[in-house]
Amino acid sequence: MLKLIHNLYIVKPNGICIFHKKYGSLEEDPQSIAGFLTAISMFSKAIIGEKVRILATNNFKFVFKTDGKFTFVTFVDNSDEFEDTQRLLENIKDLFYERYPQAEYECKSGNLTPFENFKSDLETIIN
Repeated sequence: MLKLIHNLYIVKPNGICIFHKKYGSLEEDPQSIAGFLTAISMFSKAIIGEKVRILATNNFKFVFKTDGKFTFVTFVDNSDEFEDTQRLLENIKDLFYERYPQAEYECKSGNLTPFENFKSDLETIIN
């Protein structure tokens, strides 16, 4: 069971964060976080042939769900179960594509404003 989601990011393959929602403690710029996480994932893919699924410290972890179009990342307590977090990310991904079926093409224009409405949609999944 998830205790606390601190942050949620939806990131394009080039490292641009198209959506961010802050629930907890991480205050860093979402674009900086997204770029850093993308760089780690790309490095891992280049060196060992696999993308990162989890990046953990003693207290916190980033959990990744990548589908080729976007990477959905959440920052949670390290004690939260990986499988629970993956299920949550899968539900968020499904809802995102339901609300924005053309998201991949919409964000190419650089206008990320439509995705701001997704914050209210998330409440149905998070709560």
